[in-house]
Amino acid sequence: MSGSSVILFKTGYSFISQPVQLGQGEEGKEGAVEECRIGPLPAFAVHGTVAVQAWNTDQVEVLSLGRRKKEDLELSLPTEDMSMAGFLEANMGTMVSVDVEEGQGMRASTRCYQGRVKWVKAMGDEGTEARLAMLEIKEGQVKKDKLFNCSNIVNIEKIAEDEEEVSLVARYRRTATSKAPMATLSYLTRGLAWAPSYSLLINKEEMTLRLDGHATFLCDLPQFDGEPVGCVSLVAERPKVHLEQLCDPLVSGMGAMDFIRQLGAETGQHIPQRHVLQPPGAQYASNSKSMKSSRARRCMFAVQSDACHGYGGGYEMEEESYVSQSVEGIKGGESVEDFFHYQLQSVPLNHKQPVKMPFIKQCGDIKYEDIYFIDLDNNVRIASSGEDEESSVEVKHAISFKNSSGQPLTSAPVSILAREKEEGQSKFMVQGMMKFTGPGKPVIVEITRSKDVQANYVVETGSDRKTELISKAVSWTGAGKKYVDIISKKGKLTIKNPRKTQINCKIEHALQGHLEKSNPVVKEVTERQSGNHGELNPISKLLWELSVPAEGTAELSIEYGIKVWK
Repeated sequence: MSGSSVILFKTGYSFISQPVQLGQGEEGKEGAVEECRIGPLPAFAVHGTVAVQAWNTDQVEVLSLGRRKKEDLELSLPTEDMSMAGFLEANMGTMVSVDVEEGQGMRASTRCYQGRVKWVKAMGDEGTEARLAMLEIKEGQVKKDKLFNCSNIVNIEKIAEDEEEVSLVARYRRTATSKAPMATLSYLTRGLAWAPSYSLLINKEEMTLRLDGHATFLCDLPQFDGEPVGCVSLVAERPKVHLEQLCDPLVSGMGAMDFIRQLGAETGQHIPQRHVLQPPGAQYASNSKSMKSSRARRCMFAVQSDACHGYGGGYEMEEESYVSQSVEGIKGGESVEDFFHYQLQSVPLNHKQPVKMPFIKQCGDIKYEDIYFIDLDNNVRIASSGEDEESSVEVKHAISFKNSSGQPLTSAPVSILAREKEEGQSKFMVQGMMKFTGPGKPVIVEITRSKDVQANYVVETGSDRKTELISKAVSWTGAGKKYVDIISKKGKLTIKNPRKTQINCKIEHALQGHLEKSNPVVKEVTERQSGNHGELNPISKLLWELSVPAEGTAELSIEYGIKVWK
């Protein structure tokens, strides 16, 4: 996988791109249509994301992709009971794929389960009692027992023990005489995730700290065998994937109507289950040509074959197409539209073997300060009187420092360690959460809840409302005019410091409305993006800094308006 690139999301989904060679590397004739096998692909890929793109479209044109046909595996035949339960009983301990009818009426559908036959209920004396069966199925790293009513099973087929990957057949035409045309096979799959974490090593004497950030990689995909992946991008945001639970039929091999029903279920357009009459015994034929849902064994990246039977030559690439594999490490970072990519190189991803490595460069000798942190949105107790509110706000002892990494810090757990005098020794203090912080912005990490410093926040609502025109008329009749009422509110935060030393406070508030006045002035304002462009009251993250004298009090007051449709 050295020439591959992977984009990982926190959701457990990843977009994988791997180079494939079309053919064995021999020189082909211009205009000739050829076939070759490419892969491997995992057992799941999101529908609509599987694609093959030629590197040089002037030399080769990819015509189509198809699921590789594989040899059928035969089930053992029962000696007496020719029912679904009988077939499972005759194949005890065998890996099978079963299609089970679930739901009723308009919600009826067929679902496929794969696992090892673990138990089948014995047939009763009369033979009319419903028989149950149990499969041992695997979900990630967990094995579970799934119980079925055999009367709901509509199809059974045997699958291979190592059935975790598939391969495709690519048909292509050479548009010029060339050797070894190259292409990129890409798809969105699940089973590969990353989890960030941070550590802060504090030097209390010098009031400095060291910031480290590590990413833990978890891989359930068998095609990763520890060979370093050339380029890995880590994305902290969670992109929308509309059909994230629907497998592409190129990978799943499911039938037309089953796929349409699953597509309808994912898009909210439910299609009723159709029952097709079949001649007796037809649905039990395990070696039927219609059974295509099992997955193929692992194959090479790409091989040439005659009529797609057997594997051909090896896989070679030009040296400059590789990323240096000398050492794994941090490559950098870049913004791609609304997403930030932490870029690493030569990451040794390995099936079922977690790997941890730095994803940001270590930052040392960062100056920090002890502060008291107050989040006005984190209320301990609220008392309401009409539209007015009074609340006790939680005060937390925290540390604050500047993000000097040059990259955003994504939300993740952070372990705070105190450096000891002995070289290399440290003591664990607490684990907190690092909030998303942009480069150059102040980072606040909460340590403990304050037991002596107290804060109280009161919001008063004005009795008078102002009316505002927000949309002018679009015709002489006055049509199109829109008005809103503005509700005036005043907020006042009071902080009491019983300590004999001055304390510094940072106050945060996610204000939904329109700030008019603030005393003291706001230190920093961050506008939060909203998917609703017509939002009357946008959300702004406000940050204040306030010093409270020893055994004294300090106040923060704001005035803001909230718009409502008139």
